[in-house]
Amino acid sequence: MINSRPSFVEIDLGALKSNIAVVKSWAGEGARIMAVVKADAYGHGAVKVSQTAQSEGVDFLGVAFLEEACELQNAGIRTPIVILYPEDDERSFEAVRRGFYITISDQIQLERIRRGESEKGHPIKFFVKVESGMNRYGMQADEVIAAVEEKGARPGEDLVGVTTNLADPLMRSARLAARQVDNFMQVMETIKQLSQNGLYYSMDSSGSIWKNRHADGTLVRVGHLLYGLVPGGVDSRELKPVMSVRSRIAEIHDLRPGDGVGYGFSYVASRQSRVATIPMGYADGYPWSLSNKGFVIVRGHRAPVVGRVCMDAFMVDVTDIPASQTGDEVVIMGRDSQERIDAHQLGRWAGSFSYEILSGWSKRLPRIYK
Repeated sequence: MINSRPSFVEIDLGALKSNIAVVKSWAGEGARIMAVVKADAYGHGAVKVSQTAQSEGVDFLGVAFLEEACELQNAGIRTPIVILYPEDDERSFEAVRRGFYITISDQIQLERIRRGESEKGHPIKFFVKVESGMNRYGMQADEVIAAVEEKGARPGEDLVGVTTNLADPLMRSARLAARQVDNFMQVMETIKQLSQNGLYYSMDSSGSIWKNRHADGTLVRVGHLLYGLVPGGVDSRELKPVMSVRSRIAEIHDLRPGDGVGYGFSYVASRQSRVATIPMGYADGYPWSLSNKGFVIVRGHRAPVVGRVCMDAFMVDVTDIPASQTGDEVVIMGRDSQERIDAHQLGRWAGSFSYEILSGWSKRLPRIYK
């Protein structure tokens, strides 16, 4: 049997369970929870995360595309799966046949799906998405209201809920954010007056739940908080990081002043130095933009990245960690002693943000679950 790579992603399922409990307490008793597991559960492994979320009693699992839904279904997941974004007609037909919940943002497409499935006996279970101000996906308010008015009038069809995406759930652009919330709530109030229809109303995501500590709708879509991170980079004592990324020192080289490191010699030693090679690179998801900018943790101390990040390796200066040696553990993202590097920090160094960092770790890196 071949040993796993020395570079790997570690996933703490106990921390995930704890975070689900925290989110449930913040959302309140009346709210249902959708665990967002798109993009391979933000790099954490969609099947394992979904199995854990299912065991903790979440109500829905949210994915981006049909293939992600099929992966979970094929793995035996029983929790209802929602495809969060509109798909084209053929893919929508396949999703309906497989029993997934689809998202509709176009009244004309809804009519086409109805015609395509009307004689096949597959129930159409769907959410409608409201365009409330983000200008990405969504029906206009009058189309949504018309769809709700038809609820119950069409056999074999189940409109489950109404959703929107907040562009700024932390309300940093207060005027635009407040306008978007008001737009959605006006639609909701109109719908409630039309019918006691039992629909789910969903505008809450990780940012809004963190900020408000309650749900404004009846269905909360949560990704980042489940994985132990607060959007925007705020620390939380209640949440536990689920992912860490680790490797080991492959080699250490002794440099003289004037020696270069890596492609293009973008780093040249100014003193007697010790430079360690880490066997992972940008093909594994470690950003090339961290060349000569990033840090890792070795023996509880930060070591700076020197030279360009390569496809399969990068180098760090361990001169000031004299006890370091080949085989030492290297924390790329996570904690060692009093030092910590999280996805927010990596994102800032890379000129990116935590969502891209988490979802960017390649499947070349083994996932180890504990």
